[in-house]
Amino acid sequence: MKKATIYDVAREAGVSLATVSRVINGSSVVREKTKEKVMKVIDELNFKPNQIARGLATNKTTTIAIIFPQSLFAHVKDMIGGIGDAGRTLDYNITIYTTDDIGNGRRYGKSHSHKSRWSYII
Repeated sequence: MKKATIYDVAREAGVSLATVSRVINGSSVVREKTKEKVMKVIDELNFKPNQIARGLATNKTTTIAIIFPQSLFAHVKDMIGGIGDAGRTLDYNITIYTTDDIGNGRRYGKSHSHKSRWSYII
């Protein structure tokens, strides 16, 4: 089954894309009846907002980059697991990068931050 898009929700609910967006983002300018109709369609289609598209539109992301030396993996794996669990709970994406030696993390983060849109770097 094809993943539902915001366009599908708008079409099925008989409203504009802007109205669907306002409902998703909790805007108070949408009438309660319209909000209920849109939310019903969202549930029926099992629609999940695209976090990348949302990040592009709002200039904010929900991505956390974790950068650590490969040699320390055995020491940080539990910490990374905890960050991953918290990230899933809060609907954040976690991206893990390794470096060849201790001390390269900051340099890696700076040199790659223009290629990726990270909210936080650990």
